[in-house]
Amino acid sequence: TLYKGHRFRSRLEARWAVIFDALGVVWEYEKEGFNLGEAGWYLPDFWLPEHHCWIEIKGGKPTREEENKAAALAQASGSKSA
Repeated sequence: TLYKGHRFRSRLEARWAVIFDALGVVWEYEKEGFNLGEAGWYLPDFWLPEHHCWIEIKGGKPTREEENKAAALAQASGSKSA
């Protein structure tokens, strides 16, 4: 799905970009990937620079592997995971 010059991997991600824009939230799509060691490679969907926050969009409950990657990114960046 194309939106604002970005090719999103899913319509759901594109919809979130529209929501962020409607709320006035500055976002960057797939800004940076991370090598998280044992957790593997991780490319979060959105970076919200004004909130210093990574956002991962999922259509359903994340898998254990996805949860582990999010926790590893939070630990590596000094943030909290939810």
